[in-house]
Amino acid sequence: MPTTSAVSPFSPCDTSSCCLCGSTQSLSGEHKIKAAVLRAEFGRQRLVIGRRDEGYRQAQGPGSKAFHFTAPLCAPCNNARTRPADLAFEELHAVVRQLSHDGKDPMTALDHPRFSQAGDLGLNVRRYFAKLLCCHLAELGAPRQVALSEFAIGRSDLNGIQLAMDEDHTWVRSQTESPGLPFAAHGGLVIFGDRQTFLPSTFYSTLTAGPVRYKYSASLTVAGQALMALETPEFFDWCRDRVRAGVAQPVSEEAKLVLGL
Repeated sequence: MPTTSAVSPFSPCDTSSCCLCGSTQSLSGEHKIKAAVLRAEFGRQRLVIGRRDEGYRQAQGPGSKAFHFTAPLCAPCNNARTRPADLAFEELHAVVRQLSHDGKDPMTALDHPRFSQAGDLGLNVRRYFAKLLCCHLAELGAPRQVALSEFAIGRSDLNGIQLAMDEDHTWVRSQTESPGLPFAAHGGLVIFGDRQTFLPSTFYSTLTAGPVRYKYSASLTVAGQALMALETPEFFDWCRDRVRAGVAQPVSEEAKLVLGL
């Protein structure tokens, strides 16, 4: 299954409405990496943000707006509607961080009944990653994916998020070059699709804090593909073009390691 990083946007990011519910009132930014997670890794020191091939810029600290998505959320979505998901992720991350510190597989955290998809806590963990995918899509100017956003804000229990964790390849390399260097990252948006038809099948991204990389995705059913083609044909064609480009120019083995593929 070919993959492609969605580097060039579909259209300019809409900063006039919430990317989760569409409201135009009381808009604010959402952190790409939670401030609490950044504080756990870096403390309250000034930070440097690096983008591949784009150099570096400074941020005042973990709470800096420099870490926000361009796509905004309204106050209700950024607070009451997604607060349970934020807290659930923080609870999961505390367990995962301890497992990693103890030299154990972080994926075993998901074996615990607390984080089962059948329970509220497990669903809320996955709502957190649904919110991040919605923000990544919105940054690229994509139309709001209603089923995904409704799940993210708790209006639906229909979970479409797949979640896994592993040790981040880039973190391992950074520790070889600079032992003890704090590290956090996000992987942007990647689109999976069919090699023959170029139909988009999955939206995928990553989030890294310290050595642990969260790999999360949302897959399209056949009905979901048909609905996307019907309701947002330009975006559907754009996704197919990205997949077609991935077939023509496959990502390198090194890029696959960086992306967690």
